[in-house]
Amino acid sequence: MVLKAKFLIICIFGFMMLVAGIGISSSSAMETDDCLECHGDSSIVGEYLYIDGTQFAGTKHAEDGCVSCHYVTDDHPDDGVMPEKESCDMCHEDTIDELSKGLHAGNAECTDCHDPHAAKGLKSPGESCGMCHEEAVEEYLNSPHAGNAVCSDCHSPHTAISYLETSGFEKNKQCINCHEGAGHSEWLLRNKLHMQATTCISCHTDSKGIVITMYIEKREDIKPDKEGEIDLATYQDLTQLVGDKGVQSLIDTNGDGSITTAELKEFNMNSKYKSVGLWGMLSTKTASHSYGIFEDRRDCSFCHAAGPKAMQTCYVAFPNQDGTYSRVAVEEGAVLDPLFATADFYMVGSTRNDILSILGLLIIAGGLGAACLHGTFRILTQKNRRKH
Repeated sequence: MVLKAKFLIICIFGFMMLVAGIGISSSSAMETDDCLECHGDSSIVGEYLYIDGTQFAGTKHAEDGCVSCHYVTDDHPDDGVMPEKESCDMCHEDTIDELSKGLHAGNAECTDCHDPHAAKGLKSPGESCGMCHEEAVEEYLNSPHAGNAVCSDCHSPHTAISYLETSGFEKNKQCINCHEGAGHSEWLLRNKLHMQATTCISCHTDSKGIVITMYIEKREDIKPDKEGEIDLATYQDLTQLVGDKGVQSLIDTNGDGSITTAELKEFNMNSKYKSVGLWGMLSTKTASHSYGIFEDRRDCSFCHAAGPKAMQTCYVAFPNQDGTYSRVAVEEGAVLDPLFATADFYMVGSTRNDILSILGLLIIAGGLGAACLHGTFRILTQKNRRKH
């Protein structure tokens, strides 16, 4: 019994010493208030290391304290040891994983865009995005969006991908988030069809270079101008059709990395692929942030007359496994050959085929000439016809 009592006393004494040790360690560890005694005064640490204590108190990080991100010894700053740099992945592992797969990986750090000591945490476009995208931010600041949106409202910096790797439908979804009730139907015929065949930025920015990008859609009772929505085929959908040959082999049958008019026709006429088809969408070669309403876009000839010369350039966008798209160039003029006619002929407006343009003018002139000649003879022979 005596031995048991002694053992129990020793255990209790050891536990109390452990608790006391923890208490001493905690009381001597750096607290946020201790840090702000120096870092809350710019005259002591300078502007670069200055922290606004009132602003920091309103952040989520304040709940964890400075030492949750910056490790220092109890003798800081007298020990002369520089604190370790903050490590965001300790708490934001999923976000860091997203970032590692996007364009910003290796090109930007979290603190380039985020201020961990500020309540909202996101720096202004000029301080963050503008460091690398100066021209885009300058365009944006001079546009109507400047007072209504920030870059991250349309572009997720954690999952940023190339402008060319995003589908036109995804681009339009960003605009619809704020402009769902845009009144195109007041003046635009077949409004719904146009909205699914054009990217918003083709008409509402000064982006250069109009091209046609064709996407592979699933054709299941879809009438784009009346009911239903375009349903793009996914990587998994197309893999079921082509197996392990790669989704591009669906149209690029010879695997040379380009698509000819003949390959397009072969795909369109192949009964094996009747469940899918091509949907063309007006898009741009470049992306501009100079947003606005451009009156010349309301003129049908912007797309249906002057456009054909530019629209000779087209691509097929194939879905990738990660949800992005890879574009494959199509033979010039192929998109304007839906009826197996001459590839550079367009039925409305100017064309790039001079012979067909002249022939069309001759037909029109001949028709007008015949009508005028017929009318003239009718007038000249009017008296004779009355006698008979």
